[in-house]
Amino acid sequence: MKKQISFSTIKLSQLEGYIDFQLEFDNAQFEKWFDYAYELSKEEEEFLFSLLEDERLLIHGFSEEELKAKFIVPLLNKVKFKTDKIADWYERSIRATVNDLDIGGKTDFLVASGKKEPKLPYFFIQEFKPSESTSSPHDQLLAELLVAIELNEESQVLGAYVVNELWRFMLLRKNTDNTYTYFLSSGYNCLNKEDLKKLYISLQGVKADILERFIE
Repeated sequence: MKKQISFSTIKLSQLEGYIDFQLEFDNAQFEKWFDYAYELSKEEEEFLFSLLEDERLLIHGFSEEELKAKFIVPLLNKVKFKTDKIADWYERSIRATVNDLDIGGKTDFLVASGKKEPKLPYFFIQEFKPSESTSSPHDQLLAELLVAIELNEESQVLGAYVVNELWRFMLLRKNTDNTYTYFLSSGYNCLNKEDLKKLYISLQGVKADILERFIE
């Protein structure tokens, strides 16, 4: 019988018994998104700074839902991931079997193809956590990326996780020998104006990269 693990309770140690991982810190792996050529409009810059000023003093005291509703969702809505090809989804379930390990559960946020239901997942943000004291968004995101690679039958998938004001990106790559390498980026501090602008541009880069998949 296959062992089942849920995103909500998963720990890296549970995955390591079934899957061979290697962690690397290499910001060069993220250049496609971090160096995306995008010029902020005056309206976008004003929006970002207004969002920052509204929530700067309160973000450390936010609950998970407050962090999501007051800061993260407005930012993601401004990026506007929804097009005729992809959409953004909240609290949707995905599941797959990876090396005889059944992994699944609800995702906080994903960008996927599909109109009424998500189909192929391309990007995740996990978890909307005010701290890492109760569970690890790092471990949960890693598990979600594993599932996405299996569902998409692709070699790599990108995601990000949020702890308070800090955003970090994670890239998971499946190697030809069925091992995995995952890369962690340096963090964006969204309470810093320059970091917030860079984060927004990187998210626009993620969106553009996903849409390129649908160009015939």
